[in-house]
Amino acid sequence: MRSLHNNRYTQHWPLLLALLIGAALRVALWGNLPRLGLISDEAEYLAAADWLAHGRGFAWHTGYLWTRAPLYPLFLAAHVALFGRNLAVIFASQTLLSLLNVGLVYALTRRLVERRTEHFTRNPALKGRAMVTKPASRADGPHPQPLSYYRGRGGQHRALRHRTTINACDRPHVLSAPQRRLGGSSLIAGGAALLSAVALPLAVYPQFLLSETLFITLLLAAFLLLADPQRRRNLLLGGLLLGLATLTRGLLLGFLPLAALWIGWRASGGWRERFMAALLPLLAAGALIGPWALYASRTYGGLIVIDTTGAYNLALGGRTAYDGGRSDAPTRNFTLALLDPTLDDGARAALAAGSCLAQTGDLRLSAALAKPVTAITQAERQRLLSAEGWCLIWAKPWAFVEKTLIELVDLFQINYSGAERLAEGFALGRLPRWYTLALLLLDDTLYIITLPLAVVGWATLRRKDAGGALLGLIGLWLLYNLAAAPLLFAINRFRTPLLPFLFPLAMFALAALPHWRQWLASWQTQLYALLALVLWLVAATPYAYLEPLTPGAPSRWASYFGPYPSALAAAQIAWQSRPQYEAAVRLEAAVERDDLVAWAQALADPALPEYARAVAEPLLAVRRGQPAQGLELLAQGQPLYPWQTAVVRGELLRQMGDLAGARQWLGLTLVDDWNPTAWAWRWLHPPRLPGDRIDLADDNDLGYIDGFYLGEFDPVLGATVRWASETSRLRFPAAATGQPRQFCVRAAANWPPDLPSPTVQVALGETVLGMFMPERSLREYCVPLPALPAGADYVITLTSPGFVPDALDLVRRQGPQVGQVRILAFQLDWAEVR
Repeated sequence: MRSLHNNRYTQHWPLLLALLIGAALRVALWGNLPRLGLISDEAEYLAAADWLAHGRGFAWHTGYLWTRAPLYPLFLAAHVALFGRNLAVIFASQTLLSLLNVGLVYALTRRLVERRTEHFTRNPALKGRAMVTKPASRADGPHPQPLSYYRGRGGQHRALRHRTTINACDRPHVLSAPQRRLGGSSLIAGGAALLSAVALPLAVYPQFLLSETLFITLLLAAFLLLADPQRRRNLLLGGLLLGLATLTRGLLLGFLPLAALWIGWRASGGWRERFMAALLPLLAAGALIGPWALYASRTYGGLIVIDTTGAYNLALGGRTAYDGGRSDAPTRNFTLALLDPTLDDGARAALAAGSCLAQTGDLRLSAALAKPVTAITQAERQRLLSAEGWCLIWAKPWAFVEKTLIELVDLFQINYSGAERLAEGFALGRLPRWYTLALLLLDDTLYIITLPLAVVGWATLRRKDAGGALLGLIGLWLLYNLAAAPLLFAINRFRTPLLPFLFPLAMFALAALPHWRQWLASWQTQLYALLALVLWLVAATPYAYLEPLTPGAPSRWASYFGPYPSALAAAQIAWQSRPQYEAAVRLEAAVERDDLVAWAQALADPALPEYARAVAEPLLAVRRGQPAQGLELLAQGQPLYPWQTAVVRGELLRQMGDLAGARQWLGLTLVDDWNPTAWAWRWLHPPRLPGDRIDLADDNDLGYIDGFYLGEFDPVLGATVRWASETSRLRFPAAATGQPRQFCVRAAANWPPDLPSPTVQVALGETVLGMFMPERSLREYCVPLPALPAGADYVITLTSPGFVPDALDLVRRQGPQVGQVRILAFQLDWAEVR
């Protein structure tokens, strides 16, 4: 047993090393990613999962722009139901899955060269007789024959030349010399596992609420099982995993029949055996997909197999080609005309007026607009969006072909500011230098090296007749993505599920490098080498330096090399601007502490960017009792955003006692679009309130509140209120008198009827002062406050559970708030200290 254990350790130590390095990288990334909020589809997945966890089924998506495949929302919902809305638990589960994926890549790489001898004869009559293999006509493996087969066919010298004496029952695996040279060693499999362990996208995605990590796990496991089509159990299990993967990402639905055909083609035996080999995985996948399709069709009012994202993306892709540029607004407006119940008939018609169906007088759209939105199902929206997409494509078919080719190029190229890269604000220095370096080396550089090597590795395995059915399955998956993704739109995120399949191929290319002269001997491998070079040029763009540009203009050719926005140029900007951002952070910390000495010292820092100085200097002047000078300084500077200018001006006027002028500036639409309550809480030190009362959403509450959403009129309550998040704060400057006082609020909690009313906890610092349970109508609640020294601030913290509102609430988040799910706790009309 000890010998067996040591042998396994010796054989698989590269996997253990890869797992150790991958775990260390993920631990280092834990909680340190430069997030600014939810990205991409995270808000949608979280909201749908929350509704699932509360027993509402998939009802959330009935009011959204599209529907989703069910498995990942179910995965999230299980965590929410067990652990609450604790994202750390979800991230931990996905991190474990990402490490499992490292092991699966290792197994996949070994499987590429450890082909099963699928065609050995197991006839009992041949037991004990010598077996030899003749040259195989198929790549799946040798066809054994008895010695008598060669009599009269060249003599026994031919048999001896091809003989491989084996026992078919005792040796299930046979490696040829080329296979052992390429990948029989665990080193190549360990190298592929190591690449999967350190690739930044595969290490970062576990800390996103996105389906890629789970999808990759299911896909890799399915491919491993389907690599052995001679075992029906593997075909069934592989089909089940493909079904689960399809229920995670609907894109896989079109791949299922292609994979089944390939498996049937590669299987041994007669046409019946091949037909069964192709049918079994389809039946297994269908056994999982069918019940969901039935449920989705009933829930969403018509035939829906997986989801409706394909219809929406088809309309979006058609619109992009038709207009000659990407704009989400027309497709979104078309969908809102069929979705938003708050719109009247005129508004709905106006939103749909620019659509292709409206311009061609399509009767289906006219019929849909003639009935109320509540009568339009998701299935009908899917049909109309598909019709809109095809209408746009047929109107300009060559424009769609051109758009598709551009998207294909974009799929290979690097978009440095893509949402999933968390690089927003990199030009300001927001990215830590370690993260900038990780993006450049473990994401972009690793990618442009892996891509051409994967092509060479593919050619190497084909030339050495290695890989069997699994190699073809991997190639089919890669080609399927290259064909499908550009038809709609291509983003860097779509490359992520391909990386675990590129890394093994790249490692085989590295193993073949010592024999590169022999490798280039045939014209087929020369064509592969040319293809690898072309793909590298497309992805790396060294020619971008030759693009004629006007000074300051961004490059349209650049990807990795080249002028801005190439990965190299963007990384250089992010690296060089980091000291300026750190100086701004030090200034912000001094402002928040109201430390005037540290404030002045931070302003004297030569590394401080001018946009931060333009905000801090006027505010320091007002803290020194010189608001008029602050107005002069504000007029001379230029803050980063226009809304910051408005907020600072409003604060200066408020400090001067001009509340009407302050409300005029603080109530501007550009300020409401950002709802900068958190920023104002850190940067402003507002004066004492008249009557120590905060009237929320009255254009004078910025600086006094934190953790509240934008004010809105509630017709049920008959008042303009702000919803609080699960943790919110109220500041009453200089409200302490040295005597006990009372904290009072006018609040409500208009929660969904299937959820219990929340209990709000009131705290002063770490001291809990009391609780109250708001009702569905506005009521007044009071909690006693302890005495504080005269002139001190009361800072009240309110904590409460929250709920996720319906899908339309997320749809209505636009501008800077787009993609941010609201978690609503209670509604607040006013708060005061008595």
